[in-house]
This record gives sequence, structure tokens and C-alpha cells, in this order.
Amino acid sequence: MTPWFPIALKLRGRRCLVVGEGDEADARSAALAEAGAEVKRATSFEPTLLDGIWLAVLTTRDPALAQAMDAECVARRIFFCPVDEPSCGSFAHLALARAGTVTVAIGTNGEAPALARRLRELFTELFERAGLADFAAAHAALRRTTPAAERRDVLGADVRDVRFDGELVLPRRSER
Repeated sequence: MTPWFPIALKLRGRRCLVVGEGDEADARSAALAEAGAEVKRATSFEPTLLDGIWLAVLTTRDPALAQAMDAECVARRIFFCPVDEPSCGSFAHLALARAGTVTVAIGTNGEAPALARRLRELFTELFERAGLADFAAAHAALRRTTPAAERRDVLGADVRDVRFDGELVLPRRSER
């Protein structure tokens, strides 16, 4: 399998489309809006909904609809994610663990979203226990007040002792 290329998009002011209903559509719409996107919601799909759109998400689990939207998005060069349909689309959502300005993205190429969600939960708990948001804010302030010529050394010294203690524990699977 070819690994996917993770990126962080600046969506402020960009029009994004979410097609679907329910909790999944609500969550995807909220995440896009939180990123500053202008979110357009629809419960069904018509190709004209893609006019002026930068990014589209389908939350309805319908393989035929996913294929149809994918074809339209490819033709228009619009990034497209059909939730739970990794056979088409041009991106998959990443599970994000955030602590202030720090974001860690966990992806599985759309193949193991439950694992990505669980890892996000674990990283979020770890970040909260460590006080990472406050540490990152103080580090950013140090960067702003340190002359450019000294930043590499000063900021490097500030993070030199940052480390992980512990291990990731995975359940054992029986041989089949």
C-alpha cells in the first residue's frame, strides 16, 4: 500500500460541503467550521452543490453515491472524503489530539479509524496530564522574545528534556 501524504489545510474562508445527516455530519461540519471553513450542509447530493467548493465530505454510507461524488470531485479537482469508504476519495480525516497550539494527527490511510480514534484519546490524556498546552504557550512566548540568531540554541535547550516515559500496550491476538 502506498502511504498517504498528511497535510494541514488552511480552510479559513474556504467553502466546504458536507453531505449527510446525523451525528457524523454534525461532527464533520463542526470540525470544518472550527477550522474557519464556510460549511455548506446538504442531506442529498446534486453536482451543482460542488460549485465553488474546495473540499467535500460524504457521511452517508452509500458506495454508489460515494463513487458518483468522487467522479464529480475528480473532474472539478475538489478534495473529497467519503466517510467509511476508502475505495474512493482523495483524502481521509485524521484523528487529532490537541493541546493548545500543538496538534498531533493520527492516520491509518482510512483503513483503521477506530484505532486512530483510540490513539487520539490516549494522546489527548497524555497531553493533559503533562500540561502540554501551557508548556507550548510558554515555549512560543520564548521564541517570540529570543533573537533569531539565538533561537536554535535557546529553543533547543528549552525542549531538550521533553520525552515520553512508558510504552504502548497492544492486545495480543490469537493465531488463526
